[in-house]
Amino acid sequence: MKNRFYGLRRELWSMPDGKRKLTVMEEAIRIADQHMTESDAYDARMDYSSAALECGCPERIFISFSWCLAKFEQRPGEYSSYMIMWHYKWVLNQIWRLPQVELEQIERIFEDFRQKCVQYGYSLRAYYQQKVNFMLSQGHMEEAAAMYKKWRETPRDQLSDCRACEQNLFGEYYFQINHLKRGMQTIKPILEGKLSCRSIPQNTYSNMIVPLLKLGEYDQAVEIAKKAYRSIEGPSYLAEYGVFMEFFTVTDMAKAVKLYERTIRLGLESKMPWDRFQYLLSVRLFLQQWSATKRRKKLAESERVTMAWLDEEIGTLAEAFNRRNGNDYMHRFIEQKEQNISRLIKNSSKS
Repeated sequence: MKNRFYGLRRELWSMPDGKRKLTVMEEAIRIADQHMTESDAYDARMDYSSAALECGCPERIFISFSWCLAKFEQRPGEYSSYMIMWHYKWVLNQIWRLPQVELEQIERIFEDFRQKCVQYGYSLRAYYQQKVNFMLSQGHMEEAAAMYKKWRETPRDQLSDCRACEQNLFGEYYFQINHLKRGMQTIKPILEGKLSCRSIPQNTYSNMIVPLLKLGEYDQAVEIAKKAYRSIEGPSYLAEYGVFMEFFTVTDMAKAVKLYERTIRLGLESKMPWDRFQYLLSVRLFLQQWSATKRRKKLAESERVTMAWLDEEIGTLAEAFNRRNGNDYMHRFIEQKEQNISRLIKNSSKS
């Protein structure tokens, strides 16, 4: 069984991201549990947590991470605090995406992360960063602004994202609160090539195309979209696919159709409610425009993905988040999205 375990681990190096890869990793975990050391089982699960995000199945991270966290807490001297805390950051960025997890439980998880940062000698910069995302997801703009200020003021350390990723996120924050020009100014060092990493500027390009459209910079938006569209590929980019679908709905319907047909099955298979909601909302905005004109082409999954089905699915997800959050932000979010794309289509037709 040891040979089988190490053979599976070697096989994973050349496997593309996807559910097949996760299935192989799950077999390796079972073998490790039965025939290998606890350390082998721990490492296999840590690798699985990373792969779950890359393979577009972030909901699978919670069980593998919880097992590793429990082992770390039992014997913290045997495992890296840096690695478990880095994975904990990922969990913080995913846990609020599940509406079935109550706010009190999410706050307890955030507090546990905060305490561990202090216990193991890390600054609270990563904690404040994740709090910004959590507050924005509920529409709590004032609380998000306060957390953003603390994020910027707290010293960087090992748990901080790289400088390029952080600069990108600073810009994304301003885009989300609709301070578009401030956001564009913030990401300027990235666009000038002064900051980059494995995922930047690709993610930056994806974040800025809709703000550019809102600002009326249509030519620049098209140019950036060409760069960004070529740079993303894989099941972990569901949110980005939705952004591009909205963009092409405004600027190039033929491309919007191609993107829809290439990604709709990923969206239907998504088990993460927040990501599924965001993507399906983009699909509905696309289909509203597609259906406005009589067309002969039959789209992929057309029997299932109807306007009535989308209305019900999106409404159910929105209501679940509103019920958990105790407000109506998701309904307001939907209305803002619909108003934005209507305004963009109207302005685009004049340009």
